[in-house]
Amino acid sequence: MSSAIMNMTSSALGWFSSSFDAPLARAVVFGVHIDGHLVLEVLLILVILFQLSRKSYKPPKKPLTEKEIDDLCEEWVPEPLHPPITEEMVVEPPTLESAAGPHTIIDGKEVVNFASANYLGLVGNEKIIDSCVDSLEKYGVGSCGPRGFYGTIDVHLDCETRIAKFLGTPDSILYSYGISTIFSVIPAFCKKGDIIVADDGVNWAVQNGLHLSRSTIVYFKHNDMASLQSALEKTTKGNRRAEKLRRYIVIEAVYQNSGQVAPLDEIVRLKEKYRFRLIMDESNSFGVLGNSGRGLAEHYGVPIEKVDIITAGMGNSLATDGGFCTGSVRVVDHQRLSSSGYVFSASLPPYLASAAISAVNHLEENPAILASLRNNIALLWKCNL
Repeated sequence: MSSAIMNMTSSALGWFSSSFDAPLARAVVFGVHIDGHLVLEVLLILVILFQLSRKSYKPPKKPLTEKEIDDLCEEWVPEPLHPPITEEMVVEPPTLESAAGPHTIIDGKEVVNFASANYLGLVGNEKIIDSCVDSLEKYGVGSCGPRGFYGTIDVHLDCETRIAKFLGTPDSILYSYGISTIFSVIPAFCKKGDIIVADDGVNWAVQNGLHLSRSTIVYFKHNDMASLQSALEKTTKGNRRAEKLRRYIVIEAVYQNSGQVAPLDEIVRLKEKYRFRLIMDESNSFGVLGNSGRGLAEHYGVPIEKVDIITAGMGNSLATDGGFCTGSVRVVDHQRLSSSGYVFSASLPPYLASAAISAVNHLEENPAILASLRNNIALLWKCNL
């Protein structure tokens, strides 16, 4: 049987060979000799390409029955959103039972408060409280509207004027929430394609503003002026495109994450040399640095107009809430139309604006509180050492 199959196979191969070698299976096309083997190979290639181009077979989907759906739902176990919580992880935050002043009450016990950002001790100040009471009686609790749509109250304008006068700037603008001030201001001025050189030690609010701006971000080492100069040099040297872009340096006056003070005099020198604009957040330095609490510019003796945009939250030294941005009239007017935290948020409650005015007045009229603050800082450092 096997010999018969071998004979048949040999006969078939011989027939194919004789067919391909036959004169009729040979041809010359454009000088190229074509025989039966070449034709067969071409046919095989065409068949392979045809098979590869065909869609894979998919059996028709059979819809699940109601019972099968119910069974799958009962068997499904969702992935946990967080690891299991142990007893050690359950920590209740301390609850204050009085004003967050230098001394406060927690769980019925009076303690010394080292955790508050009430730098000047203005929480509980009687004049500030009286101004809030008067404002509440006149305006009520909230404004119930954004600034551009029946949310602007005369006390807001008074507060903006008072802050600008105190700092010696042309104008200022109020924000309803302190932490949203900086991450609303940065995207208002910095857009996609712009260049921002930022300190890599900035706090979360500044980082969020940088992200929302969609600008090209270049970080320099924290408070390292050699690194800043290198970043400015690399960004601008030989880059003709950079000359036509808006360019900014973003820093904090006192860094929230490290407590270090930015060397403003050197930063201003570099920003003028490389022709950058400077955005500075003073949330932790306003009311603290400088002989009269006017911030980092006063601390270094740098003219305030050298800093293009200054922002600050009012929840620290001023013992109120909200924030402000100050600078030129053009800087302020631009935000009234393009800053999301200003345009879309309900305006600052009037009594908080009144509290801010009273706090600035108190700071200006009582410079001794700054001396007291510095004495407390020196004493704390001495105790730590």
